[in-house]
Amino acid sequence: MLPLPKPIRDALSLEYHLQLEALHAGVGSLMALQIVMRAVIATGILCELGYGDIQNASYKDLEKIANNSFSSGAQGRFYFDGDAFRLFAKVLTTHDSQLEAAPVKVIDEVAKRLERYRGTA
Repeated sequence: MLPLPKPIRDALSLEYHLQLEALHAGVGSLMALQIVMRAVIATGILCELGYGDIQNASYKDLEKIANNSFSSGAQGRFYFDGDAFRLFAKVLTTHDSQLEAAPVKVIDEVAKRLERYRGTA
């Protein structure tokens, strides 16, 4: 029932936060949007399983922001304004806490669920 090892948690967190920073700087890629949204979905699933809560951040709002960024940007130039950046940063910070608390088995189940979802999308 141990959480992911710290080096793995740190690598995941760094990846998510770097992609978010690229979006905030206006040089985010489609992959950055996908990585950040995957973390958002994982955060939501972990919240449903009892690992944390994201107050004032609904999945629909986050998805709308990502879609607006996608529609208004061009490859390599996707952008999140300051409000969007802060909202996504809050979600990713919650996810960081979840990765510290949730057992590897739960994280693995969430990853499998995301892969199944990706396979049907």
